[in-house]
Amino acid sequence: MEHFSPIHDTIAQRAAEAPDAVAVEDDITSLTYRQLVDRTDDLAAELIRRGVRRNDVVAVHMQRSCALVVALLAVSRAGAGSLMLDVDGPRRWLSRFIEVAGPVALITHEDKPALSTEVAVIAVRPDARSAGPAQCAPGCPSQPPVDDAGPVRFPRIGQEDLACLVQTSGSTGEPKLVLVPHRTWSYAAQTQQRLHGITAQDHGAWLFPAHTNVSVSVVIWPFLAAGARLSIPAPKIVAAPEELAVWIRERGVTQFFAVAPLAEAMARLEWPRSALRLMLTGSDRVREWGRYDLPFEVGNWYGANEVNIVTSSVIPWDKRVTSATATEADRSGPPPIGRIWPGVTWRVVDPATDEPVSPGAIGELLVGGEQIAIGYVSARRTAEKFLPDPQASTPGARLYRTGDLVRVRPDGLLEHRGRIDEQVKINGVRVEMADVERALLACPGVREAAAAAVDTASGRQQLVGYVVTDRAVTDGVLRAALVELLPAAMVPAAFIRLLRLPRNRGDKLDRLALPHPDTVVPSPATGATAVVEAVFAELLKVESVAPGDNFLLLGGDSMLAARAARELSRRLGQSVSAKEVLLHPTPVELAGRLNGG
Repeated sequence: MEHFSPIHDTIAQRAAEAPDAVAVEDDITSLTYRQLVDRTDDLAAELIRRGVRRNDVVAVHMQRSCALVVALLAVSRAGAGSLMLDVDGPRRWLSRFIEVAGPVALITHEDKPALSTEVAVIAVRPDARSAGPAQCAPGCPSQPPVDDAGPVRFPRIGQEDLACLVQTSGSTGEPKLVLVPHRTWSYAAQTQQRLHGITAQDHGAWLFPAHTNVSVSVVIWPFLAAGARLSIPAPKIVAAPEELAVWIRERGVTQFFAVAPLAEAMARLEWPRSALRLMLTGSDRVREWGRYDLPFEVGNWYGANEVNIVTSSVIPWDKRVTSATATEADRSGPPPIGRIWPGVTWRVVDPATDEPVSPGAIGELLVGGEQIAIGYVSARRTAEKFLPDPQASTPGARLYRTGDLVRVRPDGLLEHRGRIDEQVKINGVRVEMADVERALLACPGVREAAAAAVDTASGRQQLVGYVVTDRAVTDGVLRAALVELLPAAMVPAAFIRLLRLPRNRGDKLDRLALPHPDTVVPSPATGATAVVEAVFAELLKVESVAPGDNFLLLGGDSMLAARAARELSRRLGQSVSAKEVLLHPTPVELAGRLNGG
């Protein structure tokens, strides 16, 4: 690495250079760089007084906000690693990660947190200031330790010290946590500043879910480490592309990252010229290039929690392949994922032999370098996926087996060609079929279960659950059980009942034989069901939608769900949320939910 400096030290240096410049702002508060560093130090000192030590784990369960930025920086300043928890995740799901990680403290917005822990709890108000004396769970010392030598001493941070733990779906159905070192954070910030041209004059937007590595490594730290301004819109604005576009123009945002479905919706809008110059997308299958006449450029990149960013279509800048520079030949296929990111070592190999594939052939991408993670909490899983690099000159160098299939074009651009396992991305969330199947088997009445991703009319994939039951179980009952066990993106959009699961000659599940869900054509609907049908048909641009037709399988996505929720709220005279549309995607089921069913 050119120069290692922990991210909190780099941001403190920016505060020394421009203390009164705005660092981060949300819909209720704004912090200058001086205020950000002062509040970070206050909270970090509180953590240390309460016993947090270097390389401990501190759980952070907070919504996207200025307060969350303070919390993450404070944990880093105290020498610990942040266990980044999904604020919308089911409590039972999150408790599994807490059990595995063993945090010594929890930082949250809630005065009385719903998460069950046996550690000290520190409540932080949404305006980024401490809520007062931290609460203590049973067994926590009544008087926190005090440093007799005077002010609290902050530890010196090394490159390999733990920065954060990122939750991801596990192939065995068990929780999996990626251990991300400070090296990754620092290198990602330095590299993105150089390659994306992020300077103190830039203005970024934070739109991605708060608990992801993308939020810190790709969004927050690159802008704040450059002394730039970072703005955070309210969740309801992020869910509405038209409102978000207005917000971006009014705030003077110059560049931002958005998950593919949101980026594609934004690129379809009419845009007057503004300060915006670059929109980056990824974390899902990217299908659309964006119009060449947009007043900003749309670029694509690829990465994983285990290795951060691996490729980008905007490097080198003079050879970038974006919405503005793509040729007709480029546009004849989907956007490539770009060229290899600086500092990344890589191979494209035959998955069966690990031997290099011939030029232009499809193979599995193995990557290593400056941004590779420490591994997983599980040593066994680390050994399975992080391999010694026999060609490296640096002792101990490793390669991560991504499981992604790629092809390298003659011009050096990489094309993504799918997965070698049963892992998919749904709305940017990495999903392992084993995780979904394990939860299905925990549902009442389910004897056997399988999960698969199917292509929909929109070109995106959606999850389908296949169940063999020992009694009648409705879709509503299945979803109600699953939302207590899984994040929303991992709950199947549709369910298929089978007498038995298809199996091959080896008595293993034959996924290719799982049927594609068929639409149901029942009798005409009335009341709320008819209203839902009409709204779905208008948004999906189809002639009609039947009561049992599935919004997601017909081409709906999270962006259209937000629009459907607003229109249904207006027509029905009651509040309807996008989450309700996504979790109850057929007209008859959603109407039943809205009618109190």
